[in-house]
This record gives sequence, structure tokens and C-alpha cells, in this order.
Amino acid sequence: MVPRTSAKISSFVVIFSILFSIFLSAFIPNIVSRAHAQGATYEYYGYVPAKIWQCNLTDGNDVNSGWKLQPGTTASAALVVIVGIVNNTQVKVYYLENMSLVSEATIGSMERHYAVFRNGTFFKVETSELANVMMLNYGSIPNSNATSGPLPVTFYQATDGAYVGKEFVFMGSGLGYNLDYLIIALENAEVTVTRDDGDIQEFPIAANAWEEPIWQPFRIYKVVSTGNIMIQSPRLPDAWGEVRTLSVPSVEGGFLGRTFYSWAQTSWDPIENYGFRVSAAQDAQVTVWNLETKQQILSATVEAGSGFGFKPQAPVIVVQSDLPVTLEYIHNGSLESLDGPGMYGAYGSGVAYIGVRSDEDTPFYLPVDSYVEAYIFASEDTNITVDGNDWTIGADSYYLITQPGTHVLRANRKLVIEILNWPFEPEFQGLQFEGVQVPSVQTVDVVPNVTLVPLGESFPMMYVVLGVAAAAVSVIAASLFMKGRSIK
Repeated sequence: MVPRTSAKISSFVVIFSILFSIFLSAFIPNIVSRAHAQGATYEYYGYVPAKIWQCNLTDGNDVNSGWKLQPGTTASAALVVIVGIVNNTQVKVYYLENMSLVSEATIGSMERHYAVFRNGTFFKVETSELANVMMLNYGSIPNSNATSGPLPVTFYQATDGAYVGKEFVFMGSGLGYNLDYLIIALENAEVTVTRDDGDIQEFPIAANAWEEPIWQPFRIYKVVSTGNIMIQSPRLPDAWGEVRTLSVPSVEGGFLGRTFYSWAQTSWDPIENYGFRVSAAQDAQVTVWNLETKQQILSATVEAGSGFGFKPQAPVIVVQSDLPVTLEYIHNGSLESLDGPGMYGAYGSGVAYIGVRSDEDTPFYLPVDSYVEAYIFASEDTNITVDGNDWTIGADSYYLITQPGTHVLRANRKLVIEILNWPFEPEFQGLQFEGVQVPSVQTVDVVPNVTLVPLGESFPMMYVVLGVAAAAVSVIAASLFMKGRSIK
């Protein structure tokens, strides 16, 4: 027989062991995670377009009038901006071709470091802590009194690397007096915006609503919210504007997902071959909603290995899919528009990034009437499969795709893709872009913790009828964007 004292001691040991195991399981992973994060290096890759200029017809109504260089469109270099999120962030900037060091710095929270790269240059940025990195079509380091800059066509990463979050730190740009930024609230949010000089803005945003603040160029902003939000710039052009390529991140994390929010437009050129495009690796059912009216605009089936283009008439949209897809806003490159054949009416180009998680089939689209370059960057030796063909990318290297159309990429490591596109005609045409955020390879699989608020399941009959009418119009517009070889 076991003595009672020994039995009590044994019971105590068992209970203590269980509690200690719970403690370890609860706290050790977090400790290990923090230790890993403190020793991590974040890597950002990019390529400055080689041909930064724009040519237009001498006479916009005469395709035989010859081409001329558009004044003010030529650039010979781009500006890379690194903004610190936390203090004591170590920054190193390299030429990727030979990994020679360009510059290094230590920056604090809401501080910046600049680097300038000539056209056609590959670069790499390394940071000891996650930072916000942008590439701007601005060929020099700005003066302290600069009053305007190019406005990035991009979504902004939160301070944890997701595109949905409650804290963001980045540099503003643009003209400083337009409603060029969009904050979309996925949850009820009280938003506080602090500028680097201490100026503070505060405002509430209800779930599934948005705010359009005015922010100054070359000022650093910290945006803190009580609910999850997304930040985007700029407003998409109406029927008379020039299209710049945009990759839309998923609410679930990364760029392959089931739910997407984005600025859209209520005025589209019905002839010009541009708009949003869903790409799918599997057959998927896609629904598009108007976030303002909460109406369903259209629904479509997207075939595997192909896509669906559409021009939603709404200020802000929500795109939902039953299976993972990617979403881009893009121009196919054709010169045809309501304005006639000239580039004044139809010129689409740009630079965009897509993050690729490991072991997922990620579809993306490259315009068919454009010169296209898709640089697939790897931070470590990576095996990839592109459209069924196998390749290997070395660490700190890239694989280039120049074939237009839909592609499906799979890799055994995380990757980022930088997409460039500009029109075929004329053959010496150049590329225009304003800027884009450069994501770190290490953040492409960050998953945000967000609870979406339903848009609503029922509407008054009048709204249902209007929704059907809007869907009919949008489907017509979609067929124009999908015609011929432009999508298939």
C-alpha cells in the first residue's frame, strides 16, 4: 500500500507537470516566435523600369500622323524610400546584380532612408525590422521643402506585413490637396492619424464604409485604428484617365484569396480594353458587390487557368469567390477608346507586385496587347513550376516571364512578383508609373485576424431591380474587356 503522504506528493507532481506543460505550450511558442522575429532579416526586391517615358500621336485623331515624346514623362532614375516602423531598424541597400552595398543606415520609427537607382537597375533592401519600402517615379532625393510627388498606385501593408490591420506607418505622396487616399473599414473603427510633425486627425468609420483623407507628400504618417482597415491610393481614373496597373490583396492575407475590397469607378470608357480581372487556377464562382449600396452588381463563373474581366459601376467594390483567386486592375494595351485611336485616349501601363505563398497555385495575368515583364524574385533557392514547366531560382535572383496571358505559378518557397506592362504601339513606346509599395518576401504569408461584417442579404425590391439593371450593364462592359484574345 502506498502511504498517503506519498500519494499526495505524487498527485501534486502530476498536477504540477500538467500545469507546467500548459504554461510551456502557451508561452514558449510566443517566446520562440519573438526571438525569431528579433533575429530575422526582411528582404525587398525590385527592378526600376528601363524605359520610363510616354509617346503620343502627333495628332490624336490620325494614326498616321507619327509619334512624339510627351513632355514631362521622361525619367532616368527612381527613388526607393525605406520608412522605419520601430526604432533601431538597421537598413542595408544593395545592387542586386553583384550584391554591392549602396548605402546603410539606422532609422527609428517614422524616420526614412532614401536611395536612388538608375533605370534598368535591380536592387535589394534588407532591414532588421519590418519596414515600409516604396519605389517612386522620382529621380532624385527630394528637398526638404518639396510640395508634390508621384502618388503610388498601391495598397499599404500594416505594421505586421498584412494588408489588413490596425496600425500602418508610411510616407505620403501626391499633390497634398486631393482626396487621393482611401481607408476602408472592415470593422467599426476609430481612426487616429499622426503626422511626423505631431499633427493629429481623428475620425470614426463604420464597418463597410470608407473615408478619403488628404495627406501631404513626403510626410510620414502613422495610422492607428481600433478596428481592422485597409489603405489604398489613388482613386482609380474615370473614363478620361490613364490606367495604372494595380494588384489587389486579399482580405484573408496575401494576394490569393476569396474576398477583396477596392476603390472602383462609376464612369468607365465602354470601348477601352481595361478594368478589373479575376484569374483562377480552379473553376470559381465570383460575385461583385457595390459597397456603397450593398447591392450585388454581377456574378460569373471563372474557368480554371483563365479569367473574367469586368467594369463595375461603383465607387468601392467587394469581390467574393467560392475558391481562391487573384484580382488585378489592368489595361490590355489596345489603343481603342471613345476618344479614337490616339494614346491620349488609351494608354495603360504600370508596375505592380504580387506575393506568392509556398505550395499554392497562384494565377496572374499579363496583358496581351502590351510589352510585359514579370520578375519572380526569390530570397532563397526555390523550385518553381510555371504553366507546368519546372525551373529553379537561386537565392537573391529572379526568373523573368515575358509571355502575355494567364499564368499559374507554384513554388516551394515564398516569392514576390514584380509586374511591368506598357503598350505595343509604337514599338519604341515607354512605361509610365507613379509608384508602388515593395513587399518583403518574408511577409507574403502573414494572415490578418479580422472578422468581416456581412454586407447584408436582403434589399428593398427597388434596389433588387436596380441591381439587376446594373449587373446587365456591367456584364456588357465585361464582355468588351474579355473580347477576342485579350483574356483567354
